[in-house]
Amino acid sequence: MRDGDTETAPLLGNKQHKPKRQLRSFLTENVDVHYAPLPLLVCCFLTGLIDAGSYNAWSVFMGMQTGNTVFLALSSANLPAGSDSLKWARSGVSILSLMFGSLIVGRMYTAVGPTRRLTLTGSFFLQALCIVIAAVLVQTDTVPERNPTDKIVLVAIPFLAAQSGAQVATAKSLGFNELPTTVLTSVYNDLASDGKLLAWDNPKRDRRLGDLHNGVVVGGCDEGFARPIMVTFFSRF
Repeated sequence: MRDGDTETAPLLGNKQHKPKRQLRSFLTENVDVHYAPLPLLVCCFLTGLIDAGSYNAWSVFMGMQTGNTVFLALSSANLPAGSDSLKWARSGVSILSLMFGSLIVGRMYTAVGPTRRLTLTGSFFLQALCIVIAAVLVQTDTVPERNPTDKIVLVAIPFLAAQSGAQVATAKSLGFNELPTTVLTSVYNDLASDGKLLAWDNPKRDRRLGDLHNGVVVGGCDEGFARPIMVTFFSRF
């Protein structure tokens, strides 16, 4: 009996630990990035949706930090005359939050690997979590939907701007520089300077054209900001 127990015990132990090893292998394996442009194009669309809603509600962008930089420079000099005194704070908080999101997710990709299933899942989970928190703040009227001069607005901005930074880090880490998911200036320039712009087979051109259709038009048709946030959240899944 002892010999039998000795022989079967390791076998039972292996069976018990096998699912754990399979799960670990599944989470740490590299995924095929061939179809990665598809979810990144969805991110481009969602960025436009969020930016249109945030600018309409709070006069600040969450992804387009070029605009926020201009706002920050002008408002620090009290220009244009009569602009609200909190505009520089909203723009500055958005810029710093986007950089923070890019820093955290970028370091995670560098440490573990950008194409690991675990890192990509964790990145999009964090982005969805940020959107959930912002949505709860707006839906419960903790943060007013249309009062940019209220200082409580500064509580919601970091979550939305940080998830935009995480998007940029994801696109860059996966090697799709033609899909920055937030900044369109470089996309316009790259599209116009593309020597194969009219070629039939030009995947990068196709991705850039998809990036330009980033939801701003859809966002501009929506009067509120709560609905764009909810659409963005559900699209993460």
